[in-house]
Amino acid sequence: MKKNISAMLCLGVLTCLLTAPKTYARNIVGTDSVKTIKTLKPEVLEIVNTVLQASYTFKIEKVSEVYTPNAVVSDEQQPFSWNGQLAGVQWVNSVQKAVADFKIKDFKVNVKRIKVFQQTEEIAYLVVPVEYTGTINGEPFDEEGAFSFVLRVVGGKWLIKSQAWVPKNGL
Repeated sequence: MKKNISAMLCLGVLTCLLTAPKTYARNIVGTDSVKTIKTLKPEVLEIVNTVLQASYTFKIEKVSEVYTPNAVVSDEQQPFSWNGQLAGVQWVNSVQKAVADFKIKDFKVNVKRIKVFQQTEEIAYLVVPVEYTGTINGEPFDEEGAFSFVLRVVGGKWLIKSQAWVPKNGL
């Protein structure tokens, strides 16, 4: 009986995955490259776009109002997590410090196709694959990975509840 229920559940999940619509967003950094998709709201893409631009331009004023009061941001550099409404500001500052410490020049981000997302009227989850590039002492610097974001509507406005970076070599 347990095996039959498990098999039916697995078959149901597999069927849902195989028949789900294949919609996605492309290269959301840069306002000209934002593509309209069926379910992911433009407000969500705009906030994620703002954060990703700030991650290499270091313009903290852009991210100072896009996180919830209890937001959590995690990344591979110390102190590894930041909390609260200013978590994004603190994270951008730590990225800027890491770029300066490693003397990375021409630091940029390339956003890849978003393949994973879910959204209701009040919450969104998406995984955004990215590649950071630049040079260190004239040699190419390249780090690929993905951010997972959870956004919620708070007071009528979409805000980031959580943001986590996972480097490709960690997968």
